[in-house]
Amino acid sequence: MPRRIVPLLIAFAFAFLMAAKAQPAPERRADQSPPDAQITVGGGVIDIVFSNGAPGIDRTLVHGWIRTSAQAMTAYFGRFPVPRVRLVVIASDGRNVGGTTFGFHGGSLIRLNVGRGADAAALKRDWVLVHEMTHLALPQLPRSGLWLQEGNATYVEPIARAQAGQMDAAEVWKWTIDEMPRGQPKPGEGGLDSTRDHQRIYWGGAAFWLVADVRIRQRTHNRIGVQAALQAINRQSGGNTADWTMDQVMAAGDKATGGTELAELYAEMGKNGSPVDIDALLAQLGVGLQGNRVVFDERAPLAAIRRQITAPPA
Repeated sequence: MPRRIVPLLIAFAFAFLMAAKAQPAPERRADQSPPDAQITVGGGVIDIVFSNGAPGIDRTLVHGWIRTSAQAMTAYFGRFPVPRVRLVVIASDGRNVGGTTFGFHGGSLIRLNVGRGADAAALKRDWVLVHEMTHLALPQLPRSGLWLQEGNATYVEPIARAQAGQMDAAEVWKWTIDEMPRGQPKPGEGGLDSTRDHQRIYWGGAAFWLVADVRIRQRTHNRIGVQAALQAINRQSGGNTADWTMDQVMAAGDKATGGTELAELYAEMGKNGSPVDIDALLAQLGVGLQGNRVVFDERAPLAAIRRQITAPPA
């Protein structure tokens, strides 16, 4: 998506990400300095460290941005996903933001590169920090489960912001139209467990969570969706300081919703690589385009499900 990834940097960024995911989290001894500031949101504590003083960074602006991002997480998960996280802000040139999240048995850590030129408007538009905070919610998984983690953060991030009143529902569905079809398997490709393709990991993984959301809501008559499953997974695991298997994730989520959608969909997409007809699904949800503008069809069979996915939590 143009707002998310600079095309010339995709290959480099993905190679770096895959290497980072394969490495153990940084040792605690490198993370012992007292925090420069502390924010408490949703029952969680965020210890903020400005690395080397982060010269040129407006700390007040960054504090507000971190709090706003944490509020989106609290809206979606019903609480901040972990009891405590250390967030290290590293000043960089330019206006862009980048981040990496680590989980280890001693706690959680987010390293955040913030451009000195990132102003209030840029941070308000930012998606990176909510994406990284979403990674706090799920347990660590085997390497084959990278698509489940990245797809989850890709799917949840805009929905959490919409539920918190930080972005419009139309913008949430715009990225689905633009980007999700790119995550579908090519003929002969295997399941998501075996992929190393960037688009399939992020957008194919996001499609998994969208389809799961719709299926759960169809069975429960829109009473609950995948959000209930993810909240249960977060509470039972404690977040990204735990190590789980893929089957544990599916079992915990299905138990919370009283169904079998996650396990069945994992067999379809994770193991076998079954494609998703994104266009047909969006049509059922009542999502379309007029020019470059998202339009909603409230007569569509799944329009109520679409509305509920981005609605503020009760």
